[in-house]
Amino acid sequence: MEINAGRLWDRLQELGKIGVDPHGGITRWTFTEEDMQARDWLADQMKQAGLSVREDPVGNVIGTYNPADSLEAPVLSGSHFDTVRCGGIFDGCLGLLAALEAAQTLKENNVMLKRPLMVIGYRDEEGNRFSSGMVGSKVVTGKADDADFLAQDATGITIGEAMKQRGYHPEDYKQGRIDPIHASVELHIEQGKVLEQADCPVGIVEGIPYLRFYEVTLSGCSGHAGATPMNDRQDPVVAMTKWIQKITALTSQRPYTVATVGNIQTFPGSTNVICDHVTFSLDIRSLKEHHIDDCLAAMKPLEAELESAGIGVSCQLRHILYGLACDERLKTDLEHIMSQRRIPYQRLMSGAGHDSQNFKDVCPCAMIFVRSQHGYSHRKEEYSTPQDCAAGAQALLDLLARLTME
Repeated sequence: MEINAGRLWDRLQELGKIGVDPHGGITRWTFTEEDMQARDWLADQMKQAGLSVREDPVGNVIGTYNPADSLEAPVLSGSHFDTVRCGGIFDGCLGLLAALEAAQTLKENNVMLKRPLMVIGYRDEEGNRFSSGMVGSKVVTGKADDADFLAQDATGITIGEAMKQRGYHPEDYKQGRIDPIHASVELHIEQGKVLEQADCPVGIVEGIPYLRFYEVTLSGCSGHAGATPMNDRQDPVVAMTKWIQKITALTSQRPYTVATVGNIQTFPGSTNVICDHVTFSLDIRSLKEHHIDDCLAAMKPLEAELESAGIGVSCQLRHILYGLACDERLKTDLEHIMSQRRIPYQRLMSGAGHDSQNFKDVCPCAMIFVRSQHGYSHRKEEYSTPQDCAAGAQALLDLLARLTME
């Protein structure tokens, strides 16, 4: 079976017109008017493809192809259709529409599936409006809780209230769980340069990294910038540079491990005053959680050295996301599919979080990446060629065909 590459591309362009601004970026925050327009368009496209369509209590859009009325555990595929501010047309939407294309191709070929195929448009993956994220996939996997619906936007509206304003029933979110699930497969653009540098149109994802977010504070002694000799200073900014260099070196020595300092604040923050203390963020991610622990443990000798020189060190955990190791059998199946289709591929880690990570310990899960030109994502310039999109969608179809016939 061959996907209809032109139809997939046309749908991407159509959905990309909803929420577009004068400069070409797209903003579709969850449960806004633009988001609901996209919901209506998606539901209509699912119906045109011959799927039965429904929404769950929190607004996930679910299109099902189940010609045999099977009661077996379903195979799930899809992604999100909300965007960041001034985003592009591929993030999330390519995976969702590729899943729709796969389901429509199966139906057009009159394939009698042994188990249902559900194409799901997950709500609020990005989390930009409510500073939360992935609530739709949390509901589907049974990982949501009451607190998820209390997150507020800038006007004080909670996500639960926003759902109710649009006619949904967040109080019934537990009814949105799908259980059991046979397998889940998500296609997504890479959002990085690994595939581009390897000259591969498609990637097989090893997994989604564990993420920890820390707030690090180094405390020293404030003083006059001119009157305090260099050998009589406890300057936390100098200590910070050593700390950042060390954590950077440690993560560089471990596979699929990265560290980022994205926000730095100095106090009191005057040009002619030695800092009293400095606070900065640490975003550290790894496919293996113990690599994070190893890196932080290896920081202890430096921190002891700093403290002996009069610099206090505090490292507070503020946020954590658990990672996902993609299923080995599904990765092997994808390798066979790529070889049969003669699609160049590479295995790689996902640097970003995705709805798929909520399927950890729920069912076997796989992810397919499609090459992003220049690694662009979360910006209007993100772009994947029609050929690369088609290659990823074809691999997705082939894997879904296998899984739904098991």
